[in-house]
This record gives sequence, structure tokens and C-alpha cells, in this order.
Amino acid sequence: MTTPLRGRTPQQVRRVKHGFIEFFVYLSASLAGLCVVAYASSASGWVGPLPLRIAGEETRLIHLIGFLACFVAAFVPLLMGVYRQARLEAAQRPGDAKGQMLRSDVVSEFSFWTSFILIAGLVLLAWAAAGGKFEMKEDFGVFITFVVLMVFFAIILSPHLMRVVNNWRERREEDDAALGNLRVNGVAALTPGVLVSRLDSILVRLVAPLSGATQHGAVWFTPHLLVLIVILPLSALGFVLAPPWGLIPIGMAMLIAVALGRRWAWVEEDRETASRLRTTRGSEIHVGFDNDLKDEALLGYASLFILVPLALHQLQGWTESFAFDERYSTHNAFFDWLRFFGAELAKAVPFVDWWEIYNVDIQTPYDATTSENPLAKHLTFAARAMVDLVIMAALFQAIGLWQRSRADRKFYKVGHLDVFDPFTEAAFFENGMRYDRKAGELVPKSRFRKLVQQHVDERKKLSWDQNPYNPRRLSELVHSENPDVKAGARWMVGHYEVLVGTPIEQLRQLAQLLADNADTKLRRSLDDRSFARRQKLELERILQELRDDIDGFGQADVPYVVAALEAIRSVPEFTYAQLQAVQLLRQRPSPRATHALFKLIMQKRHFETVDGREMWDLFKAELGSDASIFLDQFQSRMDVLHALREHGNFYFANGDRHMLREVIELVDWMGQDTGAKYGTKGDKSKVVRELAREIESELRALLRF
Repeated sequence: MTTPLRGRTPQQVRRVKHGFIEFFVYLSASLAGLCVVAYASSASGWVGPLPLRIAGEETRLIHLIGFLACFVAAFVPLLMGVYRQARLEAAQRPGDAKGQMLRSDVVSEFSFWTSFILIAGLVLLAWAAAGGKFEMKEDFGVFITFVVLMVFFAIILSPHLMRVVNNWRERREEDDAALGNLRVNGVAALTPGVLVSRLDSILVRLVAPLSGATQHGAVWFTPHLLVLIVILPLSALGFVLAPPWGLIPIGMAMLIAVALGRRWAWVEEDRETASRLRTTRGSEIHVGFDNDLKDEALLGYASLFILVPLALHQLQGWTESFAFDERYSTHNAFFDWLRFFGAELAKAVPFVDWWEIYNVDIQTPYDATTSENPLAKHLTFAARAMVDLVIMAALFQAIGLWQRSRADRKFYKVGHLDVFDPFTEAAFFENGMRYDRKAGELVPKSRFRKLVQQHVDERKKLSWDQNPYNPRRLSELVHSENPDVKAGARWMVGHYEVLVGTPIEQLRQLAQLLADNADTKLRRSLDDRSFARRQKLELERILQELRDDIDGFGQADVPYVVAALEAIRSVPEFTYAQLQAVQLLRQRPSPRATHALFKLIMQKRHFETVDGREMWDLFKAELGSDASIFLDQFQSRMDVLHALREHGNFYFANGDRHMLREVIELVDWMGQDTGAKYGTKGDKSKVVRELAREIESELRALLRF
């Protein structure tokens, strides 16, 4: 499931771990039973008291149809479960992708038509060559060189061509809009690229899970075992069933193998996206990271080395297109076709062509070159192309991923990278943590500590942030289901004082950090102000994020702002942060926010009066603070008064006359020139007192309505 780890309910977690084990037990038992029936039928022609002819020359169509119906029925329960899970995953996706099970952006129109032209050209050349449609003995090398050069020129010119096409489309859309022309959305949207993308989505979301590669189990090789349990019976059925009916299970196995490869490609796309976005959440993550699928996809591709010879065996029995030489036969059809495919595989290894260079001559019972049927040549060409374009590409991709993971670890060590892709990340923490029996918990290994510290030191030399890992990613990892990842992330957060979580959670952590270091690193450390400067930037960032998403800041969060203001009072680096805090409280009127603003303009002498002591007790109980946070600069106190004016208007608009009176009384106090009314005069600045009297007059007029 692609639900973010932190967003999963316990029931969903259990469902993911359990998977569709019952359905796979049913599928494996059904396929095993069908294999037994098929082989028993081919051996004796009888299964129990009933004749069943589904193999050999004397086959009956009604028997084959019934057998294949049972074959299809074996997949139905699992397919229904996979479909329901795919719908559930689509419903849980965030943003605009919510509810979308099929993608339309996998293949672009340009990529589709480029691939179509190349494949069509290859098919046309193969057809012409097999049919003797042209003769180019002397000039064939020149022709091939010309074709290769044209491919390079096409790749070079394609971006410029796409720019011209896009400009033409924009002009056409403008002309259509001016003429009032309308298109039917359904027809316009179903372009070839979109159609192929949706078919690819079906392969990834519905067909690939049929292999069992996406399942979890008690042992690490459970997905690998399920892939074998599914593909091996299909291969066996493809060998024993009468031609061409054996192509059905063989085609099913090939489809599953290709679908596995496509799902692996989607996982790698998500892997790259997560590395760039530094998060595993969001609508751009399509299948998630529950399984790497590299091993399973390679296992599926490896099965093609068995499935292709079996398919050739079925096609030979159906069409008899290959020439057969009994002298080189082992009298075992499977081994004969395996020998033929192995020989063709050796010829197809790219960039080598050792077969012709060293004049290797291996005799095989089947031959396409001496056959009069052009289908044999087409099938041989397709088998070679599959090796070059599919299998070798998959192997090179796997090697490339391994090399990229090594490079990422090197870049992390020198401080240039602060986040890995999800799979490298899991290995990074799993290799770095160990269980300490004395402590009774997972602790970092000494080598891991040194590596992380080296990363921090290198980033310090580069004048970058000195976090051991990306804070945004750590916010997710501290809730990971992987115990090593979770423990490692929490160790980093605690040891290096990294702020993680939502802006409110980060504000709470930062307020505590500032309070713990208020008398040491903030005020007394005159020589080294790096700590104060770093925390200044962090506090300003958090307050700005809260202001940008004001709905995420509530009355219950006001004490965190007050605690931070208490810790940074009289620290010169935090002047702008104080202003941001005032604006944050101004944007979100509430009794606690209003009382926090009161504290910002009340001096110690105000709290020593009768009214002041009552307010002091109220603020201590409500805001959790018994220290002064009075703002020394009169301009800042004027900003507070403007904020109180807006609070008063808010309370008037919402009918809260009690809070409106509180604001009026406090502003009236701050405007007093003497202590005759409240026991001490108002603000110490004349300019502030004048503004307070002006605001008090405006708000008091509201009480008359």
C-alpha cells in the first residue's frame, strides 16, 4: 500500500504485513493441481475414471476449454483482491491524484511516436529481409551507417522539434478558442500516449502483484519464493499442453514478468522523485517503497530464458516453421529448444559478436536460416531483440543503481548530500544501528557515529546547516515502521538537536532548546554567537511557516510562542523574530493570544499592582509562564497595540463583549500618564501612551452599539 507510514492505522499495518497469503495458497494449490492433471493426461491419457485429452495429438477442444476455464478461475480471487487494494490505494492518495488508479503521464506523445516509428521500421526491415524484397550486398554497410547517423540526428533535433510542435499547438488552441470550436474531452484525452500509459498502469497495479513480489512474509525471501511458485507451474503447463494452447500459460507468465519489470521501473521513478523532494509522501509517489522489487524483477526477467524456449516449442508444434535436424536432437523437446535459444543468446550479446569473429559452430536441432518459412527468422530476430533491449537493459540498470548508491554514500560522507533515496536510506540506518543488551535498546555503532559526525563537520566547513540528515525527512523517519530507521532517526534528532515534525512541533522543540540554553549560549556566550544566529534563523523560519498556514496555529499553541519569547528576551539577534511572533498572535485572535500580547507591553511594575497581580496569576495558569517578556523597543510595543486593536474589532464582530472590555481596560491602562487610576502609570514612552489612548477611544465607541 502507498499510504504514508505515519498515516496508516494499525489495521492497515497488519493488512500490509499479512498481504494476500490465503489467495496465493489457493493459486499455488490450483496451479499445482492443474500441472498434475496435465502431466497425468500426457502420460496415460486418463485421469481417474474420466478421459482427459489436453496434451499430445489427440486433443479435444471441449476438454481444453474446460481445463483453461479452471486455469483462469485460479487467478480470479487473487485478481479481485489486488483490484480492491489498488482502488483503496488510489482513494488514499493525496491531492489531485486522489482516486486515480490509472496514470496518463507515463508515456509522452513524442516518446510513443518515436518508439512506434523505430519498432515499425525494425518490423518492416525484418519483413523485407525475410521476403527478399531488396538486395543491398555491397551498399548494406553504407545503409546501416546512414541509419545510425539519422538516429543520432533525430535525438539531437528532437528537443527543438518539440518546441516547434508546442508553439504550433498553442497557436492552434488560441485559434480554436477564438473561433469558438469545442472538442469532445473524452476523445481528445484518449491519445496513443495516454492509452499506453493506462495500459502500463494496469500492468503495474493489477498484473505485477499477481506474481507475489509485492507481498511480505516471515522470511526475507518470501517475495522471491512466491514469484517462483507462480511462474514455474505456468512454465510447466506451457510445456505439456497441446500447441498452441500452451501459449496461454506461457503468455501469462511472460506478462507477469514484464509487469514486474514495469513496476520496478515505477519504484525507481518514485525513488528518484523521493530523493529530489526529500519526502516519501505526496501525489508524485505512485507505488511507494514497501518493496525494492529489483531482485523480483530480475528473477522475472531470468524466467524469460525458460519461457522463450517453451514459447518457441509451442509455436513450432503449431506452425512447424523451423527446420529440424534429428541428428543433433537429444529427443527431449525442452533441452533441444534450450540449446537453440542458448546459441541465439550467445549471438545476441551486444557489442561482442564473438560468434562470427571466432567462427564458432554449434550444431542445434532447430535452425531458422535453412527454413523456408520466414516466420522462423522473425521469431529468432524477436528472441535476440528481447535479449538486447530488455534483459541486458535490466542488468545494466541494476548495476547502475548499485553504483549510484555507492556514490550517494560518498557524497554524504563529504557533506554534499543530506538525504538518501528510501532504499539506500533503510540500508544506511540498518547497518548503522545495533541492539545493546545493557541499554535494552538500539544504539548507533561507533563507525556510524563517526560517519555522521564527519558529515556534520564537512557541512560546517562548507558553511551549510550542520544537521546530520535532512530535517524534513527525519520528521518522517522518527515514525518509521523499521525499528533501525526509527531508532537511528531519533538518535540524530536528540544528539544533534534537530527540529522535526510540523511547524508547531518544531516550535515546541525550539522553545525548549532555547530555554535550556538561555543563560549559557544565548546571553552569556559573547565570543561565540553562532548558536544564537542559527536558532534565530530557525525561529524566524518556523514563525513564517505558521503565518503562511495560519489555520495550523491555535489557542493551545500560544504557550509555545510565549516560552520562546521568554527565552530570547533581550537577545539582540532575535529582534525580528519578536516582531514575527507579534504578527502571528495578531493574525489569530483568541483569549490566550490576547493575554500573550498583554504580557509583551506590561512591565514588572504593572504586575505589582492589585490588578496586575490578578493578571499575573491568570497568565501563569493560562500561558505557563511567570517571567517577563516585556519588549524594550517602543516601536515593537506600538505593533502590539495595533494587534490589540484588531483583536478588539474581532471580539466586537463575534459578540464577545467580555474580551472586548479586557482589551479596552488594558489599552486604557497603557495610555495613563499617571498612576492615579491603576496604581502605576501606563507605558513609559509618550508616543506609545498616545497611541494607546487613540485605540482605547476607538474600541470604547464599539461598546455603545
